[in-house]
Amino acid sequence: MNTAQKILELIAPFVKEDKILPRTYAQINDNINDFVLLEQSGELVACVGLKNSQEGGMGEIYALAVSEKVQNQGISTKLLNKVMQKALADNFSKVFALSRHNAQWFLNQGFVKMEISELPKNRQALFDHQRNSSIFFKIVSKENL
Repeated sequence: MNTAQKILELIAPFVKEDKILPRTYAQINDNINDFVLLEQSGELVACVGLKNSQEGGMGEIYALAVSEKVQNQGISTKLLNKVMQKALADNFSKVFALSRHNAQWFLNQGFVKMEISELPKNRQALFDHQRNSSIFFKIVSKENL
């Protein structure tokens, strides 16, 4: 099974619960370099995507998923550290995430809640008001790793 298929399988339960937006195999495969992955014993247990918003030096964190088998073991924090390292390497000044769940987790990780108007203009245009997601951002710096 290739990496894109493994990511699809990992996020599937969260898509079913409406915690992560659905994505196609092609969407994941075409953007496979966006993803940071964590494996244990050769099995994919966590993933997160980071895409360039093409505006304001900002990156968007998306499709953050941690397998139920390894939840509450610090994996999400480890995954966030790896994606923040990627954001630093990609020269982003900020990252942002949209989420309907786990607001407290984002706040505990040093994210700050922001308004739609603070998103890059191209991302504001795509914002799904019916989904009612909260928006969080975090400054990218070596000190935040």
